[in-house]
Amino acid sequence: MSLTDSKIAKIQAHFQTLSSVAPTLNSASDELNRCVASLDESLKKLNAGLTVWVSFRSRGVKEDEYEYDEDQIGYTKVAGKWGIAIRHVWGNYATEQFGEEGTWFFNDAPRELRLLAVDQLPELIEALGEEASKITKKVQEKTKQVRELATAIKQITKPLQQNSFNERAIAAAKNHLKLDAETSATTLKTIGDMLAKAKEGSK
Repeated sequence: MSLTDSKIAKIQAHFQTLSSVAPTLNSASDELNRCVASLDESLKKLNAGLTVWVSFRSRGVKEDEYEYDEDQIGYTKVAGKWGIAIRHVWGNYATEQFGEEGTWFFNDAPRELRLLAVDQLPELIEALGEEASKITKKVQEKTKQVRELATAIKQITKPLQQNSFNERAIAAAKNHLKLDAETSATTLKTIGDMLAKAKEGSK
């Protein structure tokens, strides 16, 4: 297919426009990445260690409550490090078939997804706060249960420890009495032997 002069001129004009806009686009994208990275660092300092996802785009699927196809922004661990991330997930709970593309750290995700996801950052922060409150309440409840269990076990073992101590004390007392009795018998025997010898000597 040959190109006419007018088509060539049109392509050249569009390329020139792209050439002039590309640096600005890249600069704007870099600035967005820096802003998200700053927010990311603030979240890491909290050391919450919670995974939360918020959907920012749902694709058209048939009307089925078990089926989903969504793009999500979240806070999770990727390659051993926590951070703001993006993923595409789909599946069907009824058939137990699931798929995932990603997960990428925000700055590593495709630009289109980053631009769509950034609007949901406030919702992500809100979701993290709600999840932190919920988990805190659960931890406090579990701690209370364990404390009550530990107290109950301690009350059971305390009498056992006291009985063991009493048994040891009684055994020690018996040994002491036994030793005293043996000592007394030996002493009496010695005195008896001495008296017998003295009596024989007086004859």
